[in-house]
Amino acid sequence: MAPPTGPRAGTGRAPPRGPRATGGGGGGGIQKRRVNPRTDRDGDVSMDASAGGSGRGGLASGGRGRGSRDARGGRGAVNSRTSSRVVQNLQNYVSGGPVGKTLSKNMATLKIHGMSNSKATGNPDGGLRSLLTFLERKASSKDKAITIGKSIVDGDYVWITVRKDDAPEILRLNGFTYAGAPLTITETSERMPRPEDKISKAAEETKQQLTSVLARRYNPELKLLDLSSLGTDATLSSMGTFNSKDLAEKAFKVLVVIASQQYKTAAEKREGIQAVSLASNGLNDVMQVFSLAHSLPDIKRLDLSSNNLDSLSKIAKWQHRFQHLEELHLTGNPITTQPDFVAELIKWFPSLQNINGQIVRSPQEVAEALKGMHPTPLPQFPSNLRDGEANVASIFVQVFFPMFDTDRARLAAEFYDNDSWFSIQAIANSGRNLPWKTYLKYSRNVHKLGEKNPATVQRLFTGGNLIADMWKALPSTRHPSMENPGAWLIDCHTFPNLADPTGYGFATGLLITVNGQFEESDATENLYGKRTFTRTFILGPSKPSNPPPVHPYRVISDQLTLHDWTPAESPAVQAPVVNQVPQVPVANAVPPAGPVILDDVTKNQLIQEVMKRTGMTAEYSELCLSGTANWNFELALKSFEEQRANLPPTAFINAV
Repeated sequence: MAPPTGPRAGTGRAPPRGPRATGGGGGGGIQKRRVNPRTDRDGDVSMDASAGGSGRGGLASGGRGRGSRDARGGRGAVNSRTSSRVVQNLQNYVSGGPVGKTLSKNMATLKIHGMSNSKATGNPDGGLRSLLTFLERKASSKDKAITIGKSIVDGDYVWITVRKDDAPEILRLNGFTYAGAPLTITETSERMPRPEDKISKAAEETKQQLTSVLARRYNPELKLLDLSSLGTDATLSSMGTFNSKDLAEKAFKVLVVIASQQYKTAAEKREGIQAVSLASNGLNDVMQVFSLAHSLPDIKRLDLSSNNLDSLSKIAKWQHRFQHLEELHLTGNPITTQPDFVAELIKWFPSLQNINGQIVRSPQEVAEALKGMHPTPLPQFPSNLRDGEANVASIFVQVFFPMFDTDRARLAAEFYDNDSWFSIQAIANSGRNLPWKTYLKYSRNVHKLGEKNPATVQRLFTGGNLIADMWKALPSTRHPSMENPGAWLIDCHTFPNLADPTGYGFATGLLITVNGQFEESDATENLYGKRTFTRTFILGPSKPSNPPPVHPYRVISDQLTLHDWTPAESPAVQAPVVNQVPQVPVANAVPPAGPVILDDVTKNQLIQEVMKRTGMTAEYSELCLSGTANWNFELALKSFEEQRANLPPTAFINAV
């Protein structure tokens, strides 16, 4: 395609349109110009499947089963023309286009009638390109160039999308004559047709053949979908499914999609398919069959026996998928010789109880592992949490902050991608509570640095990996429990006009602002204390990827602003030096008869010192001081030593 050119001087008209690719079905498909997708060797959009695999007759090898033959009765590959045709048919069932995407609120849909009656129907594309050029040229003016977005021919109508403020200029052309035929142009609220809506007869035949394969391999009594030894299936072999590795993987993806589509609801699917066997398929990486986790995520039993899986990394892409998986079989794979594989699999699959026929965890242990994995909406919603029915914001913050405290690497991997941004702004007013040294070297405080300081650009961290590395350098934190809503102030509003990551129009995101405080421990400096913070997130739809993202949304922007934690301070009391224990009278280790009256600053300093000496959280340190010790530091330490064995793990800052 030739590069686009600017409008001719003085005309103000849109430039001539370059050649348009036309879709099948007699009139072109939805198109986005200047896009050149990467293709695989069959001419299909690349799925970026990993190379490799050595199993005979399985998905990994891309070859036939030992007893299979092609349509001519002999061994060997199906000719490339047949292979390409099968690929095209399969592609009708492989997601990846704009299916299900709604039109941006800034766009209008127009229907145009008359092209089919024009002299341009003899053009190779039926006259579509010249019609679009005609409309853009006639609608444009010296001050405004009109550009048409998507277009598709459906029967006697041409459908187009334009910006809403450009739609009147196109509608004004209603009744104009194009290539000898009058045009009728109307705006519509109907959904724009898609190429996917038209399934060819050949594609329908392919679907019927694959459906027959599934019917033979489904056991209703066991609720088992048996996809083992697919390389020896006569129907799949006769279709040329194993002519290449790419085609084999695409065929598998279509198989599980069709299986999923047999059920009207997710509940029916969970009940209908509870077990899947992928045994004896020559698999050397679950990436080759990753789509199973997307189409059938709720299975309880999975058989991967007699494959070539040799390490945990070959299964890791399914980590934290299959949340209901109870039984997993891996016998006959080299991975079973690794001493730690059972322990790791238990971490990855929270419901897993049986591996290779051996009980590895009790139902009670499973119930404990599942705690907190499915958060419910916050118990008390702040007035400005406009979250929608899906409770995206409330669920996000309940997952985010505990994971930031315990597993920052996993947090970055799940919610941040290569385009995510993170920055810190340290508002270092005093440093009386805790020093700021660790944060200042990353702080992007423009008021301190100056707008032209290159550090304002250098300290904007982009990409999940870089963000995770930066988080490692920050002190450990412990945020309050979400069960204490009084410790949080959360605002959430919709954030419109985000670029849709698929490239089709715009998307709506969420702007979430969280205000609160956290406990901080810096083991390298032996410092403990509190900070207050404001954290502002912009969430948007996740990008399409293979494997699919863990969550349907991602963090686009994350800005953390930190402040000193300052309690209500009495003006008559001078704040003590950090980590210096205030002098509280001790009379023969007996607390005073009445309650000790201390200002908030002194109490906070005592709490910090108890945290430093004992490693307890601020909450438990305060309980220790305010109990029978009556804010006597020495008695509080004595009480701690006496009760240490009875304290729960959550009483300590570094509790796992």
